[in-house]
Amino acid sequence: MSFWSRVSRRQFLQSAALASAANLIPGWRGRSLAIPADSTASAPLEEFDYGDVALDSEIHEQQLQQTHAVLMELSEDALLKPFRQMVGQPAPGEDLGGWYQYDPHNEKYLFEIGFAPGSTFGQWISALARSYAINRSPATREKVLRLNRLYAQTIGGDFYENTRFPAYTYDKLVCGLIDAHKYVRDPDAFAILDKTTDTALPHLPKKAIEHGQHWRSNPDVSYTWDESYTMPENLFLAYQRGAGERYRTLGVQYLSEPFYDRLTAGQNDLAGRHAYSHVNCLCSAMQAYLTLASEKYLQAAKNGFDILAVQSYATGGWGPDEELRVTGSADVFDSLTKTHSSFETPCGAYAHFKLTRYLLRVTRDPRYGDSMERVMYNTVLGSLPLQPDGRAFYYSDYNFQGRKVYHGDRWPCCSGTLPQVAADYRICAYFRDARGVYVNLYIPSRLH
Repeated sequence: MSFWSRVSRRQFLQSAALASAANLIPGWRGRSLAIPADSTASAPLEEFDYGDVALDSEIHEQQLQQTHAVLMELSEDALLKPFRQMVGQPAPGEDLGGWYQYDPHNEKYLFEIGFAPGSTFGQWISALARSYAINRSPATREKVLRLNRLYAQTIGGDFYENTRFPAYTYDKLVCGLIDAHKYVRDPDAFAILDKTTDTALPHLPKKAIEHGQHWRSNPDVSYTWDESYTMPENLFLAYQRGAGERYRTLGVQYLSEPFYDRLTAGQNDLAGRHAYSHVNCLCSAMQAYLTLASEKYLQAAKNGFDILAVQSYATGGWGPDEELRVTGSADVFDSLTKTHSSFETPCGAYAHFKLTRYLLRVTRDPRYGDSMERVMYNTVLGSLPLQPDGRAFYYSDYNFQGRKVYHGDRWPCCSGTLPQVAADYRICAYFRDARGVYVNLYIPSRLH
């Protein structure tokens, strides 16, 4: 094996920087600045704020500006319409259509219309709040405040009975409200969160339910695709940001313990599972570690990442047909000719960014940053732009005749995560501790 095949980009850049320093600093003896990998005894590296980093990369900046412009132009009546309809309130304005629209008879359309009405609302609030933290646009803040107050007027239990994804939608609303509190300084965000939680809980399972298991009376199999097992991440974040002890308690309540127990023991518990949501579940494990200080959850997340890494494509993407595979099988290789749905790009990248950011901050092992960067440049940064009519890029196609096309249905889940991840490049680029600053992503940028 040659020297260059053993040297990562990070090692090369670090050695180049040290060589330059040797020429500039008198008496330099070439001391290594490396921190041992997996140094969990140290406090996690801290993130910088969204506004601390300016990106000088046109493609990164264009993606943020374009997705932000789409969200800013969305009709507020259209955004609130499914919430109003599902609780029996007057609902003026046009439907957004696609997944976002409410249709009580959508079983005959399933994915085309009304598949997940209102489910991306919380993600869009989150994305707007993060964009405000970057650009400090008064118009963005005012839109978040207006939308939160309009949404608060619609909170009702019938909403959760009229959606096939009550836990999924609640989780996204939690994310939006805690981001509105932190980045927009919405003084009512926690009160709206409490009202949302009070209303949602009677309609949620009492514990994390596995993907594919029935817990409601509706026989439609799509009702088993809800994701209560992903909720702890945002519940723990709500607790950490000051929303109250109840969110820590709820985070513990919805931890998927058998899943984490098997991963901690080194068992491959990912094969056959829904890809994006179970990587999000690993993010919940990391928040459980940070909140509860239990090494079990850190080990589960690390083992889960290792299983993911050995069944990923060269691009860093994973989960053909949104399903994780058996490690060591030919499934991933075979998918190059058998499917055009190789990787759920914005959603998968968003989960991947979060997981690798947690693991990098806690362990200081740069392989997690390398993995994040690979996914960024090879997948989400090349997403087709989100369109004002709801057309969104969904799958990376790694088939030998690979191509990029818009998802067949408007406003799918990736229309929610793309605006979020476009903002998150900044908080992934640099980290810090008491010793100094750590550079993670190779992007033309400035840190203030």
